[in-house]
Amino acid sequence: MPKCSMVVSVTLLALFLSIASSASAAAEDWGAIHRQMGATGKNGYRPMSSHAYQSTARVHARALHSYGQNIEQVPVETVQEHLTQIKTNVAATKAEIAKLPPEAVAVPGVKEHLDAISKQLAECEKMCSMADKSAAGAKADNVAMCEHCVGLEKKLKAIQAEEAAMLKKLGIELPKNAEDHGEHEQGKKEKP
Repeated sequence: MPKCSMVVSVTLLALFLSIASSASAAAEDWGAIHRQMGATGKNGYRPMSSHAYQSTARVHARALHSYGQNIEQVPVETVQEHLTQIKTNVAATKAEIAKLPPEAVAVPGVKEHLDAISKQLAECEKMCSMADKSAAGAKADNVAMCEHCVGLEKKLKAIQAEEAAMLKKLGIELPKNAEDHGEHEQGKKEKP
């Protein structure tokens, strides 16, 4: 191999390793920032809050679906109450995701996840509007409402999967479930 080709190859390899190292370091920095503040910077995106909003919206969608499946005629007030909570939590998720700083969005692969999340959130908003229409009269249309709730839950689940993949690229880990949180110091009581 000519000396010039070898120098170019070594230089390209060094450049590649430098880029890979920088991407890894950037991911570690976002993880450290999150562990310190619970957000991606001052007043930044709070992934645990976003996850909570999505989970709450899913719980309300499930409750509404259950009413539609098990109650002969779901009262319009009940439909509106749950839809209001779903819409509030979808809007809160959207607002939280919008706080992701541009530097985090610049991490390779994050923008694609962010775009997918934004698309799913827009579809959730449309489904909420359609569900609203199913309860616009004196009686709720249980069949239509149930279909919209199933769709909402699927979209919200897809958002959580996209967000988890995005967080992984940022080096941010969230607890898998409540048991992973452990005990908080202030809540502990010493045994005599």
